[in-house]
Amino acid sequence: MTDLHWIAAGDYQLALDGTTITAKNAKGRVLKTVPAKAKKTPEYEQLNNCRIYLEQHQKECLRQVSEWFLKGLPVPVLVVSEVWPDPLWRACFENLVVCVTATGDTGLLRDVSDGHLHLADLDGEEITVPVDESGSITIPHPAIIADIADWREFAAELGVSQGVDQLFRDIYVKPDDAVGRQRAVRAYTDGRYEKAQVLIGRSRGGGFTTTMQEVSLIVVEDGVEVRISLDIDAWDPWEGGTIGELSFYQDGQSLPLEKVGPITWSEGIRMAEFVYAGRTVESAEEPS
Repeated sequence: MTDLHWIAAGDYQLALDGTTITAKNAKGRVLKTVPAKAKKTPEYEQLNNCRIYLEQHQKECLRQVSEWFLKGLPVPVLVVSEVWPDPLWRACFENLVVCVTATGDTGLLRDVSDGHLHLADLDGEEITVPVDESGSITIPHPAIIADIADWREFAAELGVSQGVDQLFRDIYVKPDDAVGRQRAVRAYTDGRYEKAQVLIGRSRGGGFTTTMQEVSLIVVEDGVEVRISLDIDAWDPWEGGTIGELSFYQDGQSLPLEKVGPITWSEGIRMAEFVYAGRTVESAEEPS
């Protein structure tokens, strides 16, 4: 904590460590919690307002980069360069596997400096991408990264982490046969929550759009927008809630399972698995 900027607040000193307010006493000892007396100071109020802003900013950065990722949208390299100095933006971009739109080069985004994006390929060689008005990158989904196992191994060797769950995101492959596909989308039917409010809360906490009737997610694949919908019955928050079937919709019409793309399928099953994992497990039921 030696690099924190401490400010005097009565008998204490306060600092903002990321999005956490930290205090130390007159002897310089860092305290486990901020004393109530320190919380009544104007300095604490100022830091707390800053903390709230940073938390909101952090969520917005993550939401935006996740949207570019899930919708396969090109991201101008100028945008990446402009936001890189911001540590919260940088935490979302750093160490993502990105694809250069103009050349098809793929690499781990390691740095932005000297007017270039600096990527590392699987051989550890550097790829430089000039920051100009025409350049853009995409953030490929792991379901369509052919050498995903190699990229995961490379990232593990480097000991890197990602702010946006890309490389180590769970991938679900669509079955080749119709029976297997039908079995997959119906696997969650009758999953039960003791309280519907827990079902709704977990789904919203996972970042999914949630009503009393469905949990949903929008994915864009090959320029086509698909709404993924998991039926739920959660009308009374204090009563039980149940999970239904997983479906896919394009332009408001049901999309045949054989036409669902690999990214959309993987994200749909991932969403359903997340919701289903929080169900109430009866004593007679073996946890999955």
